[in-house]
Amino acid sequence: WGASLLDALCEPGCCFSAAVAAMFGWGQYGSLSNKSPPGSSMRAAGAHLKPSGAESRNLKAGNSPTGQRPLGTQRPTLDAFPPGCTGPSGLQRNSRGPLVRGGSSSLNLNRRAGSGPGQQQVPENSDSGDESDQGGGILGTASSILGRLGMEERAPDEEQGILVWEVEVAGGWVRLDAETSQLLTQAQAEGRRSVQNCDARSSQKYMVDLERLEQTNQNTREKRSVRCTRVAEDPKTRRSGGRGRDIFEALRRLIPARSALLLAAGVALIVASIVVASTAASPGGKPQPGSGSGGSVAPAPSDEGWSPAPPAATTPAPAPIQPPLVPMQPGQWYMCTTLGQCGSAPRRTWSTDPMDLAGAVAGFNAAPPGVAAEAWGPVAAHWSASTLVFQGTDVQLGDIAAFVVELLGSDPFGTGGKDIPFVDLRPPSENKVVAVTQRQLAFLVANALMGNGFTDGGSDGLTAGLQRCGANPAKTTYLYSLLSFLAVLSRELAPGDQGSLLVAATPKGQDNSWMNNLGTMLPEPTVCQRQADGSFDCGLSDFMAGGTQNQALTDIAGGVVGGGAQLCDLAASQDESLVQFYSEVLAFSFFTNGANKDDSATGMLPVPWVLLGARRYMNDLSGNSMGGSCGAIPAENWLNEAISSRTVPVSVGGTQQKVAPSAFVGVASVCSACNVGDSCSHEELINNKCDLQRRHLEQDLSNWYQAFEPSMYEPSVQQAFRSVVSRIGTGPWGAGVWYGDSQQSFLTVWLATSLLSGISLDYYIYPSFCENQGNQCFVLGTSGGCGACVEQGALPGAGVDPGSCGPRGITDIIGQFKGRSAQELYDAMLQVGQPPDQIFDLLHGSLGI
Repeated sequence: WGASLLDALCEPGCCFSAAVAAMFGWGQYGSLSNKSPPGSSMRAAGAHLKPSGAESRNLKAGNSPTGQRPLGTQRPTLDAFPPGCTGPSGLQRNSRGPLVRGGSSSLNLNRRAGSGPGQQQVPENSDSGDESDQGGGILGTASSILGRLGMEERAPDEEQGILVWEVEVAGGWVRLDAETSQLLTQAQAEGRRSVQNCDARSSQKYMVDLERLEQTNQNTREKRSVRCTRVAEDPKTRRSGGRGRDIFEALRRLIPARSALLLAAGVALIVASIVVASTAASPGGKPQPGSGSGGSVAPAPSDEGWSPAPPAATTPAPAPIQPPLVPMQPGQWYMCTTLGQCGSAPRRTWSTDPMDLAGAVAGFNAAPPGVAAEAWGPVAAHWSASTLVFQGTDVQLGDIAAFVVELLGSDPFGTGGKDIPFVDLRPPSENKVVAVTQRQLAFLVANALMGNGFTDGGSDGLTAGLQRCGANPAKTTYLYSLLSFLAVLSRELAPGDQGSLLVAATPKGQDNSWMNNLGTMLPEPTVCQRQADGSFDCGLSDFMAGGTQNQALTDIAGGVVGGGAQLCDLAASQDESLVQFYSEVLAFSFFTNGANKDDSATGMLPVPWVLLGARRYMNDLSGNSMGGSCGAIPAENWLNEAISSRTVPVSVGGTQQKVAPSAFVGVASVCSACNVGDSCSHEELINNKCDLQRRHLEQDLSNWYQAFEPSMYEPSVQQAFRSVVSRIGTGPWGAGVWYGDSQQSFLTVWLATSLLSGISLDYYIYPSFCENQGNQCFVLGTSGGCGACVEQGALPGAGVDPGSCGPRGITDIIGQFKGRSAQELYDAMLQVGQPPDQIFDLLHGSLGI
């Protein structure tokens, strides 16, 4: 009863109640750890009082406010909700947590002392509340408190029992715990169609559909029915400490509920009961750890593994942009600084509390503080003048601004808002991992756009990129990319929804372990040739555009992801352009230090590097050149409405998570053009006539194997890699603007993929790949239409010669080597002869065929 009482009494500014609750360990207020760092302080009234960071793990066992049993699959048949199921007495939750009277959605956005980490605590005898939060004076406060305590005047039919929510399991209907019932009743009262909650004891996440009366386990996708009903209260289910509750029941029956004088008398009686109960329970009158009704304190888990997050601060926002009245559920994150050093991560502190920064968000018609106005203006004008539809509704800049306000106030990392975990993915970069949710990544983007820095004076790669790209106002693609990312998520993520997990990882250093697999057989790859209408004869989607489940997109990278365009714009090369369409990749540049303004690479992601769960957010993208560029942004409707929302269950750090079944892998080949010097001309390079192009097989095999072999990554994410990636999509890797031999390139990726565990190859052929146009046609041979392909795809005057086509094509070479050992192809490639003959022709007959 102590927890319920203090939860009710904790009106805005009344932090003494929360402090007392924490001392006695009552209910949802948790327990204060003696390890709390200096400056960790109580939140605004109604929020949970917990130490920040890892210390928040000292939670009461079984006291999760949203803990509940797994839900089943059968839906109930209900003609109507019992009286009160749509929200008893019209109660609603305000932006700081307490229930208040009335239906207004307006929020008081002023923050109090003690409302977040690093803020001054409110003294016990202070009065920091403002009139607007008191529900209309004393009578409003009385109404609110009495409503919380069940003392509100009720209709006669409400006297017959209590409202509860139940779930249908195999044995029948089972009552959910009181906290979950309150959460669902309140969500329904606010008119929300769905609500998310978690079971802290089982790490299960649920989404309740309040219209269909159905709850889905978001880990297992199992569905069960729920219902709201009224039952008679069983005295055996009451909490211990029933004396106070009995006092209130007597008061409720004997005293008019709206009398402020009698309210004060009731409060005095209860406070006296608190003192008596606590003194009796604790020797010497001091509270003992675990005392109160909440049970014993669970031991704090190790810093290894997932970092749990305390409940997030609610969203302050500037008028007129109002965040929803929904308590945010902080998401989990997982990071490794190197092999075996996982779970905990270094922290960085924002210069400005993001909750305060939310007040500076305008409608985004003007540039936010982190973006150059000269670059923002044309993008904002184009966006406002265009029709942008996603999931059937328009998405305007004002919608994105409102989402940014929500993000900045949501504390998605659960660290109190001002701190974030940070791992620099730049070298030395072996076996690093950064796994964050979609909401957490969007939160970082929002802070970067708003110009938020760090107290350590350092930067991050995304902020550095905004500054670098802003210096050239003509380059604006990066703004379309980031805004499209936020636009899509603003429609996909319900308030409080963390979305799926994104797992970025770097492998360990190269070794020769791939040689141990040369005894494997060469499987037949899937070959996809682009047709005149843009489709592929294999039936798969263009690997660059994504859409094939469990396919990893190969980024033909250089030394860093994004290459020479420095994350700013589209280019006539694949690596520079891909990062713009795969906005999460661009956003992940945040996890680099961006320290050296004169060296853009310090703010760009290294290769090899993988992002599990990456999706394409913008149109249009194809491997075939589009007006001399890799991809182009259409004038209207550039949001990717076909973006997939599918996820697969994976294990990350020993926990079950959900990740989109797609991946982005940046991997570099050897640069032939960089090493030839004067030994070969450019014309010889683009016609596969340079011997040096054929002499770096082993290095390329090592590069590919390091990037795509799951066992090269930190063990805690290897299962996730295998669950997400079962096939690789690639074009002429190694034979783009680094001008390798396209036939050598195909044989290398086929051979290297055969050495991987459980991963197949999808090889795409384009008449005019956006790098080194026309050169890939040579893999077709004259038997497959090489000459016509060159005529169609090569740039006029570029020098790609149809006369260089050899007779043997990709179909011939696959037929020759499939089913044979990888060792045989490896040996044949090491011994291949010199130009002018093409490699496929030289290998024909090498096995005595």
